[in-house]
Amino acid sequence: MSCMACYAFNPGCYPSEFVEPSTPIVTWEVEVSKGNNGMLGLQIVPEDNVLRVAWLESKGGVSDFNSANKTDAVEVGDFIISVNGVKGTAREMLEEAQRAASLKLTLSRSRMFRAKFYKNGPLGVTFGLFARTLVVQNIADGPVKEWNDANVLYTIQPGDLVIEVNGVKENSKEMLETLKVDGDLRLVMRPLGGAASDADRPSLSSASCSIVA
Repeated sequence: MSCMACYAFNPGCYPSEFVEPSTPIVTWEVEVSKGNNGMLGLQIVPEDNVLRVAWLESKGGVSDFNSANKTDAVEVGDFIISVNGVKGTAREMLEEAQRAASLKLTLSRSRMFRAKFYKNGPLGVTFGLFARTLVVQNIADGPVKEWNDANVLYTIQPGDLVIEVNGVKENSKEMLETLKVDGDLRLVMRPLGGAASDADRPSLSSASCSIVA
């Protein structure tokens, strides 16, 4: 396994990635062994609370798994949201992926979607702050819960990433301040199938936790 020197997700490349009317996310589990050569056989990029599959090698545990499991095959662009039960921050998952010989991976294949609602009072959401994104931690009563009730295919869940708010992106603190203002809110969301949302824990990837009021 190799790790590319790219620790930041670039949201500027996403316009063609928005989902058409259908479920925006699929999650599944795979079990992979590195084998005698100790190769996982993929390049993964740490991105906040997930690992993104950036490249598949022709040899290694993942290649062997894909050959035997066509319907559950790992693809470039998939997100690893758990490694042997370790989840929450990309750094910890990467360390576990490098350490263990056998891996139980939870993967997510998702496409971003837009959510739009009106805020007049508390948003009802607790966010964790990464450098460029916000991660949803908890959802209570408010506009986001109402959006979820009305949009069952595009629900916003704990662990999902907020990529953009009213045109503001790549700066989590500015996005958070934008969310605090009453009025129309237009969000770009990256669904991640229940990826852990522990961004308030000290780590390389996380900073702090804040409640939008």
